[in-house]
Amino acid sequence: MILVANFLLLATAYASLSTWSVAVPFMQATFHLSATMVQLGASALIIGYAVGSFVEAEVAARIGLKKTGLFAIGLLLVAQLLILVAPSYWLVLILRFLQGWGIVWFIATNMTTAFFPISQRGIAAGIVAAAIPCGVGFGGVLAGAVLSATRSWSTTFLWFDGLVLAVGILWLVVTKDVDRPIQVHSAQRGDANSPYRSRAGWLIALCTFCTAFQLLGLYTVLPLYLYHLGYGPEQVGAALLIGGLSGAVSAPVGGLVSDALIARGYNPLKSRFYVMAFAGFLIAAIGTILLPVIAAAGFGILIAGIIVAGWNAPSSIIGALPSELMPTPEAAGRLFGLIILVGLPGGAISPYVATLVAAGAGWQAAFWVLAAAALGGVILGLLGPRLQQGRIAGATSAAIRA
Repeated sequence: MILVANFLLLATAYASLSTWSVAVPFMQATFHLSATMVQLGASALIIGYAVGSFVEAEVAARIGLKKTGLFAIGLLLVAQLLILVAPSYWLVLILRFLQGWGIVWFIATNMTTAFFPISQRGIAAGIVAAAIPCGVGFGGVLAGAVLSATRSWSTTFLWFDGLVLAVGILWLVVTKDVDRPIQVHSAQRGDANSPYRSRAGWLIALCTFCTAFQLLGLYTVLPLYLYHLGYGPEQVGAALLIGGLSGAVSAPVGGLVSDALIARGYNPLKSRFYVMAFAGFLIAAIGTILLPVIAAAGFGILIAGIIVAGWNAPSSIIGALPSELMPTPEAAGRLFGLIILVGLPGGAISPYVATLVAAGAGWQAAFWVLAAAALGGVILGLLGPRLQQGRIAGATSAAIRA
């Protein structure tokens, strides 16, 4: 039940990204702004997500994950309500920044994976990570349906707030803090106890930057691209849902495959990084490059391209590694906070950059920019195993087999 509650909370938090993106044309009319300026709202959310996760990781080390999660849920809820009455767009951007503090990936992942052994932690992190695209997809459907019926972005946000409140109450009832040691493996000598000195941790942060730039950029600019092709809000919402389902199915794949390799005795760090590179970033890069090429063939072919471009296998690896590299839940939380602080700005930059490139050089160039980030992730994934010194320690191997 803890896994289910954390999945639902993270999915609901991430729906705040797509409910905004689908409503961009309607918010343009309200605030008399360009699409590029309105997309700054998505960037502000991701910047708040990055900064908030880092600060909340330090807070959680002192007061626990559950109390920190309650604080995050409150910000997500209250900021969304205040956006409805904000007198200026600049205040809306500040509120979106604060709302980003309510996206609780590190809380949901660390609270869940601590209850699993290493040989099952990848799939557990993958299931939690599947909430990210699921939430984006569901948010797109919710926004598309409400906008089609009411033509009001503020009504959409009210529906979203009701959802946050219901899921938040469920999460508070079901979840509990981690109160026991977690099983780890040491990937490096001399820095295993320090999240900020972990070389593997910094490399994971750069991988997170790449996946955030490509995937969050895709989710945020895709509605504008589909509107450009002549589709309406309901079709845009359906496309986001299918893309989200693709990400939800693919997120556990990275964890499942790397778990299987580890269980067979392969080096954990090599297994995680190679799977992330080839079963994750490479597939997403190919799909993102091809998406604008095949879009003219019809909505069905376009959906197939979205499914491949939205491949989300790296997220399960990113979610699993902090608790495997660090000896305590507190240290794992700090490392996860650092990873998000360094990595999530990629998702803050990409909506603005891709929209700007699309305006100046066309949509094909915009998608190539997103694909370049995924190709960068492939390179980083190949570098990751070089950080491993030696093979799995005998004690760790025995613990994994157990």
